[in-house]
Amino acid sequence: MEASTKPSRLSWRLVHSFSLNLIVLALILLTLPLVLYWQFQRAEREQFGLLKNASSQTGRVIAAMLRPHFTNFKEETSDDLREALSGAAVTGTNVKVLVRLAGAGPEDFFVIASSPPFPASYLKQELRKMIQAGIVGRLAPTCDRTTDFDVHFVNPAGKEEVLTSMTPEHIEGNCWIVVTSQSAADLAPAPLNLSFWTVPVTQAAAVIYAFSTLLIVWLFGHMWFNVSRFRSAARKIRLRGSGAVSFRELNTIPELTRVAEDFDSLVDALTASQALIKQVAEENTHALKAPLAVIAQSIEPLKRAVAQSDVTALRSLQLIERSVARLDSLLSSARDVEQAAADVVFPARRPVDLSVFLAQMLSDYDVTLAAQGKWLAVSLSAGVSALASEDVLEPVIENLLENAASFTPKGGTIEVALERHGNFARIRVADRGPGVDPEKLPSIFDRYVSYREESTEDAGATPAAESFQGLGLWIVKRNIEGLGGTVTARNRVGGGFEISIDLKTRA
Repeated sequence: MEASTKPSRLSWRLVHSFSLNLIVLALILLTLPLVLYWQFQRAEREQFGLLKNASSQTGRVIAAMLRPHFTNFKEETSDDLREALSGAAVTGTNVKVLVRLAGAGPEDFFVIASSPPFPASYLKQELRKMIQAGIVGRLAPTCDRTTDFDVHFVNPAGKEEVLTSMTPEHIEGNCWIVVTSQSAADLAPAPLNLSFWTVPVTQAAAVIYAFSTLLIVWLFGHMWFNVSRFRSAARKIRLRGSGAVSFRELNTIPELTRVAEDFDSLVDALTASQALIKQVAEENTHALKAPLAVIAQSIEPLKRAVAQSDVTALRSLQLIERSVARLDSLLSSARDVEQAAADVVFPARRPVDLSVFLAQMLSDYDVTLAAQGKWLAVSLSAGVSALASEDVLEPVIENLLENAASFTPKGGTIEVALERHGNFARIRVADRGPGVDPEKLPSIFDRYVSYREESTEDAGATPAAESFQGLGLWIVKRNIEGLGGTVTARNRVGGGFEISIDLKTRA
């Protein structure tokens, strides 16, 4: 059951983790532009392919329309070919007609006409650039088959063009080639040969997403800074540090102002409740002890007035005197319990050297045990400290020792150990008594629960009043949990009982 609960708790913490959610959001913001760029680039390539295919088809159609003029070129004037080319041309497409006469070299092409019309000097310069770029050399095979090129070149005007088709026509040994091209900017607004970061749209998107990511990182840092300050304030309040601490003054996020004010109100209410509990306990004890003192003082004249031969009256006076003394003791115990409860509500925790504290306390208790014919075995690691309060911790150790002593026979030994256990300081108090019934073990720390048997009490021992009332271990658990620690109990192997206390070594 416990193993299956841990993964669910871990999953719950991961799902509700503020830091993890911000990190996931930042990763999404970083990944999204890459995915979008990949999709847009893919769509652009498909669009480019469609445009290129349409351009190549346009070149073939134009070549078919001009073929009659190529056949009759000798009978027609050059103006007839230009007019036919102008009528067949498509807006946005540059068309040039090249011819290589029969018997000429493979690269001996020259331009006959173009659409839109360009000056002869422009066409000669463009042809020269194409020769220098090796494009003309690639035109020679087109006299054998239609070729769809994807060749980029810069025209004399300084603009990049893309050759989209070269359609050959063989007439009387002459090789006519209709070359179509388009502006690279019109064919693909974002050139495909540019890197990811040089595309203007991508750069703009990168700036926006980088700003968004930085904003999230700043928000995370700002929130984390405030949470850290809140935690430091809570630690200072918990440890009763010097100086006033206010969550509202530490807060820098307007949306958390009300939360900080509520925290301050809770701290004020907690300290006020603690002071009120102590005050009421003191006032109640004083109010009840006053009549008891009057009764105790009134007994003295009665004792002098009663004759020594009146055994019944003397016995009654002794019972009244003992009852008054017992009531006075119970009132003092009740006051101490209430004040201890108030201290647990908001204990003043600070680093306590448990090694020194236990050594001093156990040295005094060793004398009490020796008078009962019992022994104390102590094993304290040096330099072990924990966040605690001597006032809250002292009744804990006393109750544990008295509980162990009451179940330890004469000549027996009570073992006390202190050691480090990870981030905790562990105190163990063990005996070799009869132990506890395993079925009763879960309830031994409950209030007013006691499984003490009369036969186990030692006549020489003086157990605490709380032990008989089932308050000893309840006080132990309450005080330790008030200090932020834990307490556990178990039966020892080979007989006996052990109670372990774990206290945090740091906040």
